Amino acid sequence: MKQLLETMCGGDFMSKNLEEGMDFLSYVAEVSRGWDEPNAREVGRMKSQPNAFNVKVGSIARRLEELEVKKIREVQAIWETPVQVMSCSICQSFEHLVVECPTIPAVREMFGDQANVIGQFKPNNNASYGNTYNSNWRNHLNFSWKPRAPQYMQPGQAPP
Repeated sequence: MKQLLETMCGGDFMSKNLEEGMDFLSYVAEVSRGWDEPNAREVGRMKSQPNAFNVKVGSIARRLEELEVKKIREVQAIWETPVQVMSCSICQSFEHLVVECPTIPAVREMFGDQANVIGQFKPNNNASYGNTYNSNWRNHLNFSWKPRAPQYMQPGQAPP
């Protein structure tokens, strides 16, 4: 009751003197006269309210139980699922993913240098064919990499 009075008075009921406290209690008594007495319109509605309220509370309680059971099952399912920890394939650390690896700039630089070395490769001039290669062979029929076009056949000739 003390807490209710404190709340209704804005938190300073205990700091009031006797006369101010009695005035406040008189005001509360005057204002609260009709709080417990329903008017004629509300009487008919109030008779059906307890049943509707009980039905709604029962429905909410069942739903809450369903959610609790579902949540317990979800927690158990998560708990039972084995967790596969993948290490970073670059530095073998379990603290980050490959895309977040702090050594990626160094790796890129290293592989970039290797790629540049490959790009600078020049063939050996001391190849086994040496000076025997003839540039006219490029157009030679027997050394062609292209499919040959079909040769024209006269109508009466048998294919060779």
